[in-house]
Order: sequence, then structure tokens, then C-alpha cells
Amino acid sequence: MKKTLISILLIPLLCAGATYGVWTFLNHKAEPKADAAEKGDADAKKKPDHDEEGGTKVKFTEEQRKAAQLGSATAGPMKLKQMLPLYGKITTNEERTAHVMPRFPGVVKSVKKRLGDKVEKGEVLATVESNESLRTYELISEIAGTVIEKDASLGEFVRDEKAIFVIADLSTVWVDLNVYRQDFALLHEGLPVLVKPDEGAEPIASTFAYLSPFGAENTQTMLARVVIPNPKGDLRAGLFVTAQAITGEVDAPVTVKLGALQTLKDKTVVFVEEGDSFEAREVELGARDNENVEIISGVLPGEKYIAENSFIVKSQLLKSQMVDED
Repeated sequence: MKKTLISILLIPLLCAGATYGVWTFLNHKAEPKADAAEKGDADAKKKPDHDEEGGTKVKFTEEQRKAAQLGSATAGPMKLKQMLPLYGKITTNEERTAHVMPRFPGVVKSVKKRLGDKVEKGEVLATVESNESLRTYELISEIAGTVIEKDASLGEFVRDEKAIFVIADLSTVWVDLNVYRQDFALLHEGLPVLVKPDEGAEPIASTFAYLSPFGAENTQTMLARVVIPNPKGDLRAGLFVTAQAITGEVDAPVTVKLGALQTLKDKTVVFVEEGDSFEAREVELGARDNENVEIISGVLPGEKYIAENSFIVKSQLLKSQMVDED
């Protein structure tokens, strides 16, 4: 009887103790979470001030801006050139090329010029002894230029049916460009074209001088020829070139310099000035030429943006984002 009475009295006490223990445990676990939240708020206050997008702006002092040589420009309307890319190669100007042939068959008695030598008009290239008269006569250049082909050696027998010297005036050269048939209608003689002889070289402005009335069966292309000056002689026949034909113009309401474009997280951005800060604006691009590009959305007319050395602004923004993450 006593044991039963004791059990009845202890059960409520044990239940009350267990309830208190659970309540204490839950309150004990909840307290560190509150501390962590408060600590997070304190840490957040220490981080640099960025917009809600999370790091699309970066500040530059006037001194930093001058040191980085950041060039700004104003977004606005512009006529963009419509460009047709073309490929081809440099050739000699055949209208300024002379083929020197023996007048009579005979033996070469002397050779005055070598391959690559410069010659003047009327200058002697070689002498040949005629087989018929046994008299020696001179082979003379009809133009001033450079020896680009030579097929004559001392003592060699030459005939009057083959040129033994080819002289070319290299002060101008031809650029023969291949044009696909669907693009040929866009071109005409006199149309402006920019020829780029080498990567990194400044393009040479010229116009189309000749469009072939025939096509190439194997490539299904047609020939468009440009004549360009070659005062230094560094445009060498046989070398490949690229070119861009200017086929028209398009009116673009908002444009920026190509140097303003940067890539952030696989998105194209332009850094727009906002007070002492630069904001990375995602942009949608339209038509472009060699210098400018149309902005369909992301930048408004009249807004200032970084046009030169924008990669420095991008680098500074990425650094600030890394600091925030730490």
C-alpha cells in the first residue's frame, strides 16, 4: 500500500521535471541563434555599401580616376556603317608590270640585274648574242620598278617566245577579294572599302576599282579588286589580307564606343557614371561598326559612360565583390 502511494505522488513530480528540462533545452538552443543573427547584422554593417543587386557599383576618387586614365563619353545617336567582311590576297598591279623578252634567239652574254633589284626605265637588264647575226644586243626595261622574275643565266640559250625578266612597279598593288554570290549585288565600283593587311595594322581606305563579270566555279565566289598605294613596299604580293566593304549606314538612337563593353558573369555590361560611382549596366546590343555599337537597352541617351580603360573599372568591381564575400 505504501509503495503504491509513493508511486502516485512521484509521477506528477517526474512529469513536471521533464517538462522543465525540455523547456530549458529549447530555450538554451534558441539563444545562440539569436546571438548569431545579431552578430551577422553587426558584420553586415562593416561591409562596403553596395546596391541591392549585390555589387554592381564601384567608387573611384578623382585621383584614382586620373591615375587609371578613365576616358568618358556620352551615349547618343550616330550613323553606324554597315560593313561586309571580305578576304583575299595582295597581287602585283598588272597594269604596271612589264615582261621583257629577247628580240632574237641567242646566248646570254651578260646579266646586269638580279631578282629583287630596282631598275629605271631604259636601264639594261642583260645582253644577248643573236644566233642569226652573231651581234650582241641589249635587253632594256620599259618601266621603272623591281625585278620580280628572272629566268636568264650567263651562257644560257634563250628564245624570243618567253620572257626572261618581269619588272613590276610596286608603288601600287592590287588586292583581289573573294565575294560570295549573294553579296555581289551590294558592291559597285567606287564603293568605299577598308583593307587590313595585317593583324593590328591600321586599315587602308580605298574604293573598288573593278568587279569581275565572271565567277569562280570551284569556290562560287566573284572577284572584287582594290588598288592601294604601297610607298614603302611592305605590301607584298601573295600575302593574305582582310577587308571590310562599307555597304551603307544605319541610324542608331543610342550608341557607345566598342571599348566600353565588358563581360561580367557572361553578361555584356557598360559602366555608367552615377556621381562618384560607376554602375555596371547589362546591355542589349544591336548594329555595330569598327568603332561604335548600338545599345538597344541598358543605357539611355545623354548618360555618361566609361569609354576608355573600362577593364580597370571591371577589375576594381571584382575586387570589391571578393572583399564582400570574405
